[in-house]
Amino acid sequence: MSFESLSEKSAYLLGLIKGRGIDDEITTLVAEILNDMAHQVDDMGRDLDEISDHLDDIDEEIEFIAGDDDDEEYGDDDAEEEYYSMTCPNCSEQIEFEESVLEEGKIVCPACGTPIEISASLDDED
Repeated sequence: MSFESLSEKSAYLLGLIKGRGIDDEITTLVAEILNDMAHQVDDMGRDLDEISDHLDDIDEEIEFIAGDDDDEEYGDDDAEEEYYSMTCPNCSEQIEFEESVLEEGKIVCPACGTPIEISASLDDED
């Protein structure tokens, strides 16, 4: 037996309980709660799909208005920062960061949370 949605499956369960004459208050109540929850989950899924479609439309409009290609980032092309990378001495995770981080002199590894001192003389490779 195949069901299209959670609501259909829960309605089937509720129908089985009632159809078999199960007169247990707790079982019936649990099945009714599951049925209500399934309807709410299905509604939220539809709402989420609708929101996602709207966001896609907005993204397309922004790209059209800004004249952006997929290869370009939003913002001022003249202000591109150079990116650096290094290996975390604690967990060996590769960390990438912008040039402005060099001015701060420290970074926190996003993988393990270890604070790392960095020097302005760090080259592109490590």
